[in-house]
Amino acid sequence: MNEHNGSRMVELHRATGIPRPSLYRVLETLCTCGYVRKRENERYELTARIRALASGYKDEHWIREIALPVLQQLQQEIVWPTDIVVFDDDAVVLAETTRRNSPLTIDKFRPGARLPLLRSATGRAYLAFCPDAERRAILERLVASRAPENARARDRRYIASLIARTRSNGYGEQHGEIDPKVAGIAVPVISAGRVAACVNVTFIASALTCAEAAGRYLESLKRSARRISEMLEQQGQG
Repeated sequence: MNEHNGSRMVELHRATGIPRPSLYRVLETLCTCGYVRKRENERYELTARIRALASGYKDEHWIREIALPVLQQLQQEIVWPTDIVVFDDDAVVLAETTRRNSPLTIDKFRPGARLPLLRSATGRAYLAFCPDAERRAILERLVASRAPENARARDRRYIASLIARTRSNGYGEQHGEIDPKVAGIAVPVISAGRVAACVNVTFIASALTCAEAAGRYLESLKRSARRISEMLEQQGQG
């Protein structure tokens, strides 16, 4: 259902091979638990509650109500997939994405996916633009971590250079560091003196450098981030 959301019973039967009587019972249970809803056109679709099953993901309604429409507008403007990502403990979590709507999507990340702070554009943007005290606390956790993706947190010179470059550029970047085919640039959503989230655009690494992508899309990214920030503060959620 995550791959083909809004499917009819016959489509789910063909995709899963589950007998229809059993499939009806499964779907009824999922609907009762609030993970699936049945639309008037007899299609079954996932609800936002399904994301709570993903490790570390916190379903905040402002992401759906405020950020997602802005992301969708941004994606229509620049075509490449757009994301909003939130911080969680020692990583960033993909909260929403327009990958399904973009003809240029080449990776399979879905809401709930955890991305490393030091290797992702969004993680780097978060780390560079969050308050100093928060950054120090995050880096302490990364230094103590045994995860290989956090090892460079122990290199103070690397961290200082990464933060300085990200701040100077005005965006986080990664070029093939998570998936060799995919690159991205990201900017923070600043609200009430903190980074509430980061807005990201991903693109084919062989098509653009990060600098070229920034030249084309950075102002649109920043405009979207400001719009989300303004709407958060208007609703008192910053």
